[in-house]
Amino acid sequence: MTTDLTWLKKQLKKIEETNSSFKEEINKIKETDPYICNEFHPWTPLKLVFLNYLLDVCAIVANNNYSKKNYIDVFAGSGLNKIKTKYEDILIGSPFIALLNHNTKFTKFFFCEKEKESFKTLEKRINKLNFKNFSLFNLDCNSCLDKILDEIKKDKFPYNFFFVDPFDLDFSWQSMKKLLNIRSDILLTFMSRASWRAVCTNEVTGHGYKALTTFFGDDSWKQAKCERDILEIYKKNILKERSDAVFYSVHINSVKGFAYNLLFITHKTGTGNPWMKPIINAGHEIEKHSDKAVEISLDIIKKRQNTLF
Repeated sequence: MTTDLTWLKKQLKKIEETNSSFKEEINKIKETDPYICNEFHPWTPLKLVFLNYLLDVCAIVANNNYSKKNYIDVFAGSGLNKIKTKYEDILIGSPFIALLNHNTKFTKFFFCEKEKESFKTLEKRINKLNFKNFSLFNLDCNSCLDKILDEIKKDKFPYNFFFVDPFDLDFSWQSMKKLLNIRSDILLTFMSRASWRAVCTNEVTGHGYKALTTFFGDDSWKQAKCERDILEIYKKNILKERSDAVFYSVHINSVKGFAYNLLFITHKTGTGNPWMKPIINAGHEIEKHSDKAVEISLDIIKKRQNTLF
């Protein structure tokens, strides 16, 4: 059954190269190492849409309470994403979602990318647009986090938004604890299916149970009886470190059976977090759609197809 794509099309236009308000800037960064892009499947734009929407809401809320606001992206990539379809559509990646769509809302931007080629390309692309308020680290995210935290702690009571988008289980619990123990909002790509596969087979990116224990911080993952349990156990571990944590999770699914969750972690407020309502509404919109809906929406907004039918 096909769902209404109005909301999804509107959000995709904000990150797609030919419809973005920053077409000129995107063309400039495409000229830099034009063949270097992060290649992703058609469900990835759902994650980028949620990130972009979340930054809109969180930055507005933070603006009322903080003079210094930091955006931290610890798996930054090259800054451009190519979708693995016959059309190879280009979308801006998380660094340029933040730098272009939300530049005036944050005081400083921090990016970490361990792959040397992607790091060099991202650095050149950012410099091409003459941004000054950023720091870039060519390190593994677990290694560069202390450097970033030392920098942001120089300001008194800053707002910090962390985007943590690991491949499989590449973000250690020790690193997550560091984020939980400072005032921060966190968007984590939680690889639920990959984690459950590791529980069942002792195999994920060559590490299996060892990777799970590093990711969860202990062997609590052994309590999982099904895929859904994995995320709930992780959330319980978070509450041990941040007792006032408030969660919202968005389930991303594909017609090919790939699945993960976007886990947003914030703090409980005295007013009951009323600003979460638009975030929850956006999550509901995203959960209506799959990778197929993204492909159809891109076809329509790029005028390859006029309607759903």
